[in-house]
This record gives sequence, structure tokens and C-alpha cells, in this order.
Amino acid sequence: MPRIVRRTSTKVINGVVSPKNREDVSEPRPYEIIREPAGRGFRHVVSARQLEQFISIIPEADQLLQGVEKIVLSGGSEKVYGWHRDLWRRKVATIELCAWTKAIWAPMSIRYFRQHQPYMDALGVTFSLEEKPIRCRFTMAQARAFSLLHVFMHELGHHQDWKHRRGGRMKGLEAYADDFALRYFDLLLPLYRKKFGDPAANAAPPPPAPKPAQPLGKDWDRMNFTRVI
Repeated sequence: MPRIVRRTSTKVINGVVSPKNREDVSEPRPYEIIREPAGRGFRHVVSARQLEQFISIIPEADQLLQGVEKIVLSGGSEKVYGWHRDLWRRKVATIELCAWTKAIWAPMSIRYFRQHQPYMDALGVTFSLEEKPIRCRFTMAQARAFSLLHVFMHELGHHQDWKHRRGGRMKGLEAYADDFALRYFDLLLPLYRKKFGDPAANAAPPPPAPKPAQPLGKDWDRMNFTRVI
């Protein structure tokens, strides 16, 4: 008997993910997932299907996402990984996950890296503190995990903060969103590994060690770094 391969992934129509046979969902989700084309030089590290799968492992996701109208996989940004945009008059919001540059090895300032080093260590991302800026050598699996486990949960933290202030204007309270994402990270990481596999597997090789500086010989002017003839 010939083997029949059935299509199991969701279909994107006009940029919107269409629902499939949802045996485990009694009613449709209240938000749209919209996938924009990646901009030139960018690539999506998260698919619409992977986003849906991730949301399914978040405890009380329906409550946390209450008030989210759209989740957009946007075309890309060189400055941010994601956004929370509130339409405060309508009391709804949009969460965006940005596409990454095609070279997904991400340069980071010392300050940003130190703030996010717990994620890098847990996900097995290789880096060198000798590089300035620090270049985090993400694999595709690690970039996806960072986008979902940190960026998406960070923006979801902004959403909780916005809801708790009764839909008022956002004040850019990064500390609340950072704390929210980090608290959920320890809870979600084992569930993520079970669903998607371990992001630390097949990590990029570490960067080569910098060559030690060679001592100057006797025939060099040590003040002006020129050879004395």
C-alpha cells in the first residue's frame, strides 16, 4: 500500500496564518499571527507554526495574551529584536518579533551582553569577551530559542505591565519586562527543550583565541612604535 503523506503545517494566506484542524482547541484564538516578508538582508528565525507551538507551552497563555490583537513576524530590524505596540484608545496591542540579519552572529555591547548572559549560557551560545563588540555566534536553533524564550516573553511582559496600568500609555518600563521574561525562562526552558529540542546541541565553534602581542625588539622606538634605523 502506498504511503500517504498528509500536510500538517498551517497555511499562510495573505500574510495571515489560517487555522488547521484544531482538535485540541475548542474555539479560535482571539489574535492573528501575521508573517511579513523578510526585508532584504534579513531572515525569519521563527515561523508562524513554531510561534503557535511555543504559545501552547506557556502556562495560562490565554490570560497573558488577553488584549493582544496581532502577533506580527515583522520584516526585520538592525536595532531591536521585538516590539510591543499599544493602541491605547482601543485597549488592544500588537507584539512584533523582528526578522534577524542573515548573518545571525549578533554583535552586542558589553552592557547588553551582561544583561542577557544568563540566556546565552543556558542556550549554549558561543562568544568571546575579547571581541569588541562581543559577537554572539548563534545557530539558527539558538536564535529561534532566544527570540521565543526571551524576546517574545519580554514583549509579553510589557503587555502585562500595560494591562495592569489599565491600558494607559507605555512608559518604557524595561525592568518589569526583563524580570517577567527571566522568571518565565526557568519555567519554560525544560518545556521548550521537550517541544523543540535542546538549542545548545550543535553549537557554533568558539572563536579562535587572540594571538599574544609580540614583544618589541631592541631596534624599535617604544614611544613612537617606529623602527630605529
